[in-house]
Amino acid sequence: MSQKKPDDPIVDDEMLSHSDAAPEEHTIEGDLKSDKDLQEDIPDTIDLDELQQRLEEKEDRYLRLYAEFDNYKRRTQRERLEMMDTAGSKTMKALLPVLDDFDRAAQLAEKDEQTAEIWNNGIGLVHKKLLSALASQGLKPMESTGKDYDSDLFEAVTEIPHPDMSGKVVDTLERGYTLNGRIIRHAKVVVGK
Repeated sequence: MSQKKPDDPIVDDEMLSHSDAAPEEHTIEGDLKSDKDLQEDIPDTIDLDELQQRLEEKEDRYLRLYAEFDNYKRRTQRERLEMMDTAGSKTMKALLPVLDDFDRAAQLAEKDEQTAEIWNNGIGLVHKKLLSALASQGLKPMESTGKDYDSDLFEAVTEIPHPDMSGKVVDTLERGYTLNGRIIRHAKVVVGK
C-alpha cells in the first residue's frame, strides 16, 4: 500500500475512469436567479385606494393578533397564579380529618381537669404547631357558631327550634376551612329556627 501525501487528491483521475463516474459540470450562472426573477410584477400604475385598503387590513390583522396574544398572556398568568394558590389544596384536604380528630380530642379533654392539663402540655402543643404551620400555607378555619346562616359558607345539617338564635348557627358539627380565601370545605352546622 502506498503512502499518500497530504497534497494528493482523495479521488484521482484513474479511479474515476474505472468507476464509470464522471464529474458533473456545474455552472454558477445556472444556480443564481436573475434580478428579474426576484422582483414582483409591479404594475405601471399604483391605485392609492387599494394600497390604503391593504394597509388597513394589515393593521387590523396586526391589532387583532396583538390583542389575542395579550389576552393569552393574561390568561396564562392568571392560571399560573391560581395554580400556585391552590397547589397544596389536595394535601390540605387530606389533613382536614386529622384536624377534626384533634378538635374532638380537645373537646373530650376539656371535660376533665387532669386530662385538660395533659392535653395542654402535650398533644395540644402539637395541635397548635400543626395549625400554625397550615395557617402559614394559607389554611384558615371558618368561624361559624353564633354567626348568621349563609348557605354559601355553611352546610345546614339540621334545624332545631331556638327562638333566641333564629336564622343563626347554633352549633358547628364539622368546622369549615378556607385556603387562600377560597373555601375548600363548608362547615356543617345546626341552624336555629
